[in-house]
Amino acid sequence: MSSIRNRLTLLIIAGMTLLMIIAGVTIDYLLRAQLRAEFDRNLLSKTMSLVTLSEQEDGEVEFDFIDGFMPEYSAEERPEYFQLWLTDGTLIARSESLDEADLPRSDLPLDSHRFSDLTLPDGRAGRLVAVRFIPYDEDAEEDDEDDDEDERRQAETALAGDRDAESPDSRVRADIAVARGTEDLDQLVATVRAGLAAAFVVLMGAAALLIRMLVGHGLKPLNRIAAEVRGLDADRLNNRLAETPGSDELAPITHQLNALLDRLEAAFQREKRFSGNVAHELRTPIAELRSLAEVGGEWPADQELVADFFGQLVHLADDMERTITNLMILSRLEAGTQQAEMSPIKLSRLIEDTWKRLASQANGKRVLLDNRVRGDLLVRSDADKLGLILTNLFSNAVSYSPDESAVVVEVEEGAGGSRLAVSNPTLDLDEQDLPLMFERFWRKDTARTGGRHAGLGLSLVEALAELLSIKVSSVLDNSRRFTITLSELQAV
Repeated sequence: MSSIRNRLTLLIIAGMTLLMIIAGVTIDYLLRAQLRAEFDRNLLSKTMSLVTLSEQEDGEVEFDFIDGFMPEYSAEERPEYFQLWLTDGTLIARSESLDEADLPRSDLPLDSHRFSDLTLPDGRAGRLVAVRFIPYDEDAEEDDEDDDEDERRQAETALAGDRDAESPDSRVRADIAVARGTEDLDQLVATVRAGLAAAFVVLMGAAALLIRMLVGHGLKPLNRIAAEVRGLDADRLNNRLAETPGSDELAPITHQLNALLDRLEAAFQREKRFSGNVAHELRTPIAELRSLAEVGGEWPADQELVADFFGQLVHLADDMERTITNLMILSRLEAGTQQAEMSPIKLSRLIEDTWKRLASQANGKRVLLDNRVRGDLLVRSDADKLGLILTNLFSNAVSYSPDESAVVVEVEEGAGGSRLAVSNPTLDLDEQDLPLMFERFWRKDTARTGGRHAGLGLSLVEALAELLSIKVSSVLDNSRRFTITLSELQAV
């Protein structure tokens, strides 16, 4: 049971680990993206503050930058960088931290920006933002009222196809690039990841302990059932497993195990009865054989007496052979080694031929056969095995019928197959005998005196019927008429 607990624990932990890994990767991605976005916003904000320091007048761009107010651009450790150009590439200004190095330029639309990763001049990993803008022009502010007219002229020029016309907006465009190291961002991301990893380890450890405890608690009923099953043996099959209150999942298991114990107990009881019955059935004829042999040996000269002894020996040998043959057939049927050879059979003729083999037994009690099966009815079955079934049914019917009575055989035909019923009046059987009649070696006490039945006939009928896919049922009606029915005979 511990292996089941370990496997369940491992499966649950594996599932939780997978879910937590997915959750951790998702959280890491979202936090990293959020931190990167916040870093970019700050970088762009610094860049726009530098943009406000630029100004143009008469086509000349001035950049009013003072190192003392922004020392990060001249720091010796972890400096930041900027560089300002005109759009034609003319350098306007650069940070002291760049020394002889240059930042990359980007060809951008006006009033737009672009972020990118790069390696800074000092070798650190960094982040850069490039912006294209128009430096502030005081004269242009005075001409704002003419903007609408300029736009109208530009539109007319474009429609006229005059692509070489000079743009009415003659203000200078400039590009600025600002870069800073990402070590703080990387450190923060690493810290977040370490925190997530630590939380993952702590949660998984706590979850593993909790899951093991819960699984162990949940498997306690199974451990109890296992202990109860271990306590069972062949001498204590009457014990039953206790129901587990409040456990809907284990109730079917307990129920099925108890049902199995019922079947096992019944099977063991049958086997015990079987051994005793076999010993009884064989001991009696063997004792008779010994007695006849001893008596015959006393008077060997009396030929008539010896001949009578030999006749009795033949009858005893026939009874023993019949019993052993039936036991061998039952054994083969239970082992599944018997095969059925299906073919069309005239049922009425098979009934008549089978009855003839029991003529001496039936004539001794003056029991007649009332065969009500029409002569042209065909069924599909194994003739030998169906004949053996009928032999045992007729022999049983004759044995339990009173003298000068009749055994009735009739068929009811239907869509699901034919139903063959063999019925006879009886004086000895009771309702409580019906469940016992198909057990091996069972016989009503008054029937034991006949000496020709070992109590295997109906057991053999049941086993052969199962091989032929025939259902067997029995009933004793109020008029004490006993009927055995063979259902689902295949019609042809």
